[in-house]
Amino acid sequence: MSERPDLSKIIPVTPADAPAPDGIARRAMLQTLLGGMGAGLALPSIVEAQHPVQHHLASATGVEQAQKKAAVAAYKPEFFDAHQLKTLEVLAEAIVPGSTSARVAPFLDQLIAVESTKNQREIIGALGAFDMAAIDKHGKAWKAITAAEQDALLQEASAAEAGTSRLRDPFQNLKGWVAGAYYSSEPGMRELGWTGNVFHAELPGCNHPGGHSG
Repeated sequence: MSERPDLSKIIPVTPADAPAPDGIARRAMLQTLLGGMGAGLALPSIVEAQHPVQHHLASATGVEQAQKKAAVAAYKPEFFDAHQLKTLEVLAEAIVPGSTSARVAPFLDQLIAVESTKNQREIIGALGAFDMAAIDKHGKAWKAITAAEQDALLQEASAAEAGTSRLRDPFQNLKGWVAGAYYSSEPGMRELGWTGNVFHAELPGCNHPGGHSG
């Protein structure tokens, strides 16, 4: 569903002034990614500026704390129930491959647990919309349909004009959460060019095949 940013468009890396512990360098990269160092950089363009995930990602320390909790092997959700968390995990992997190993679903569970009631309802509604679409079309919940069936529904959602598909708005909402979570994770940042103690002076956008940038 998702095509990786075109790294060939990134300008040469800018080394750190001096070697730094991995945690410090990672925090500096995250701050740069979120514009916290005044470098004019931003998350890939698929994360809209007004999306609520931006509020959470503005705090590098908060992100690190949530990711640390999400990394626990036997993770127990704080907000979602088990079915919702699994649905989010499968959806995230379909939207941005690599999300499962990056622990995107449990990380988002940490963020949504402290979100506004309105935003909590919207993401639960988005998960429910994809579950119902899968049931209506294939007689199974989202997590039980095939990858090809998932991709077809996501193609429909991403290509639809506003107001023409019940999946359009849920897709846009989930896409922002998932992309923000993935590209602020260590795998996502490394994909954008972070190597541990150096980072690129400019980060790429995220391009989707066939116009799936939505």
